[in-house]
Amino acid sequence: MNPISSLVFVLLLTVFPTQIFCQNLIAQACGYTSYKPLCLSTLQSDSEAKSAKDLLTIAKVALKHAGTKAQAVNAEVKKQQGSATDEGLKQALSDCAENYGDAIDQIQSSTGALGSKKYNDVNTWVSAAMNDADSCNQGFEDQSVKSPITSSSTTFSQLCSNVLAITNHL
Repeated sequence: MNPISSLVFVLLLTVFPTQIFCQNLIAQACGYTSYKPLCLSTLQSDSEAKSAKDLLTIAKVALKHAGTKAQAVNAEVKKQQGSATDEGLKQALSDCAENYGDAIDQIQSSTGALGSKKYNDVNTWVSAAMNDADSCNQGFEDQSVKSPITSSSTTFSQLCSNVLAITNHL
């Protein structure tokens, strides 16, 4: 490497070390996950993740996004409930509202556990939230109706999977 290139490289590391480090931390964390593109897009768009100094902060941000998605799915379910006319769909949506209410509670419990560095508890609660999403999906199948929330529910489960993968490396 010529001297000018070396100088420019050193200056970049001096001026932008946090940005370089944080992007590497996000890439490292997402490298542990099964849904890397979703992980990268979620974390790279979050200012807290972009300024994170450790993997614990990355895990907290990933969990925050899973919680936000659970709340969005729950709101979507409640909205669908208001317009459903098919009895099977109404029943499945009612069950889903309960499932996602539980999932939201479990994600909140996970947030507390993560703050206390009780990683096994985090894994237990996040896994339970994923099971609630699966139960919701199963309810549509049991009622032989098409789920209006398949895409959102899948994204929620993938975000939870990412949280588990990151947390397992703490």
